Amino acid sequence: MSMFPLLTKSVPVGRLRLASASSGPGCLAGGAYGLYHLQGLFGASFSSSSASSSSSSSSSSSSSSSSSAALPAVDDSDSTSSSSSSSQSRDSDSADPLDPLAQFKCATTISPKRGMSVLRDPWFTKGTAFTHAERERLALRGLLPPVPTSLDVQKDRIMYDWAKGFKDRREAESREKLELARSGVTPEMIRRHRLLQDLHDRNETLYYHLLQENFRDMAPIVYTPTVGWACQHFAHTYRNARGMYFSANDKGEMHSMVYNWPHDQVDAVVVTDGSRILGLGDLGAGGMGISIGKLDCYVASAGFDPRRVLPVCLDVGTNNEYLLKDPLYLGLRQKRITGDAYVELVDEMMAAILNRYPRALVQFEDFTANHANLLLERYRNHHLVFNDDIQGTGCSALAGVLTSLAAQGLRKCAIKRMRFLVAGAGGSALGVVDSIRQAMVRHGLSDEEARRNFWICDHHGLITTARDPSTMHNETAMKYARPETKYEKADLVTAAEAARPTALLGFSTAHGIFTDRLLKRVQHYASHEQLRPLILPMSNPTSNAECTHAEAVFATNGRAIVATGSPFPDADHDGILYPNNQANNIYTFPGIALGAVAGQCERVSDGMVMAAAEALSKHTMDVYGDANRMICLNPNDQKPIRLFPPLEGARNAAVDVAVGVVVQAAEEGLVRRHRTGALEVLENKGEMSLRRYIERWMWSAKYASISFSAATVRS
Repeated sequence: MSMFPLLTKSVPVGRLRLASASSGPGCLAGGAYGLYHLQGLFGASFSSSSASSSSSSSSSSSSSSSSSAALPAVDDSDSTSSSSSSSQSRDSDSADPLDPLAQFKCATTISPKRGMSVLRDPWFTKGTAFTHAERERLALRGLLPPVPTSLDVQKDRIMYDWAKGFKDRREAESREKLELARSGVTPEMIRRHRLLQDLHDRNETLYYHLLQENFRDMAPIVYTPTVGWACQHFAHTYRNARGMYFSANDKGEMHSMVYNWPHDQVDAVVVTDGSRILGLGDLGAGGMGISIGKLDCYVASAGFDPRRVLPVCLDVGTNNEYLLKDPLYLGLRQKRITGDAYVELVDEMMAAILNRYPRALVQFEDFTANHANLLLERYRNHHLVFNDDIQGTGCSALAGVLTSLAAQGLRKCAIKRMRFLVAGAGGSALGVVDSIRQAMVRHGLSDEEARRNFWICDHHGLITTARDPSTMHNETAMKYARPETKYEKADLVTAAEAARPTALLGFSTAHGIFTDRLLKRVQHYASHEQLRPLILPMSNPTSNAECTHAEAVFATNGRAIVATGSPFPDADHDGILYPNNQANNIYTFPGIALGAVAGQCERVSDGMVMAAAEALSKHTMDVYGDANRMICLNPNDQKPIRLFPPLEGARNAAVDVAVGVVVQAAEEGLVRRHRTGALEVLENKGEMSLRRYIERWMWSAKYASISFSAATVRS
């Protein structure tokens, strides 16, 4: 007689509590161990059929393969792979067709894994096909796009790639904004992007090592402009889970679901709602691509640990009809939530993130202008947040302005002499204008005097006090409304005649509106102020730029100092090569984030952003030296001027920017005191020691020796 008589009987599987791996081996069926333990105790008797309990030992093997709940024998040589196969249970083909419960005996897989581990397991993963119930059971909520898809939809996604491939999408898509020729993204850039993303999924250390060693060549692939294409085609090229998705369907659950993220420490979060991705408009859940791309730059340029960054997409719907009709779209199929309901969702998401990661920096990315300003003002005085489109773009543009003055042999205070004609009145445009205005005030002008140096045009024309604010997309532009009401809604050329600008700023996404006539007029007005004209067509992507680099150089006979938001080739004019200056935020946001996090700052102030711009300008002049300085002040000089440092030195630039940020934060009392923190290093040892402190904080992509510890295992 058996020592354990009860164990010789059949036990229905439904009566057993099959626990997850997190339950531990002490549970009845704790993870893989529990399954093996039951296998050893019950043997062939562990079956939903009583017939299997009477089978002989010689037929146990065959019965285990046909029984719906029997498990294969344990292979001690590879317990991990055994657990995957042993947890599979299937219905028996010999089930009684008259059994009233037969319809409930469906195939079931019991996973010993939860969270990201199950998504990374090729046997257990379903990708986006996990149902809502499965996502709750397996701690997957938030780790996948919010809408479950079917196996057929997943098949269609692969077959779409099989049939068309990335090279043929220019012909496959009829919409103008998806044409590769107009986006500036070539099939070769797309091939490289997919190559790098495949590597990203396989080996993060090698991926980031390549980025750090080849940042100049790879930054345009993982960030702008190729990341715009990746966001447009996010649903069609989706392969693996990365980042967290919070959606309107998660209201009331965000505080719990944030704990599904497998890392207990996060230094930086980049969040977007996908409403205004680059210059491409509403891309919904595809906006996750920009959060991932931004954080790649954090890691490669500013040395953030990739295990301690979190890309986030807040899905509140989309107003993009093309996406709503796309059967492969991964986001919520509904119009965007607006008003108080929208703010409540953002509040809950922010509270959930900062409750778990109270010291994390949160960067807002690519929100529409009205929401960008609203959210920045809502959180900036209480939490460590900043908006790259407003503050980062403003910082980059201001750095370019300051460098242009330094290259002409002028001091920073000469910014007071400049007058700006601005095309565009969105969040980025006003962020740049605010940054330049604050610099003018810092160097002696009153706030009202500084405002009079800006003439802003939206899609209707020049904004004056006669404008009805309700007709504007961004009412905050009214604070720069001109008193000259006779010029209300004047076009750019007419506005230039009234403003006599020395600089042009473009954020309109209207290709070609900086005409030869306008460029020549600005050159004429700048020469009267003994300045070279500054032309900044900042719109993205390339197809939306107000003018090209070459057009600005040719129209002004090489006298203009030009920086563009999109990459353009260098221009050859009269035998002189004029290198393109790309005023990319990639020069500023990594350094601002590095200073704010490594320096243990409490907030990101306007003064810290201005200090970042000044630090970047100084770094640029130090890199190029006398080669970037005019011998004498001459508005007719044709010497090429470089406004930004080379991308291969991005880490050094980020450190210099970070030092400037921390020094300014310390002056404003915004750095937390810590026994061995940045503030103590700065006060006791000076800026050079602070620089070394920040450099030691930075992560480098190198292989480390790895050992195993069960205490570190997480789902």
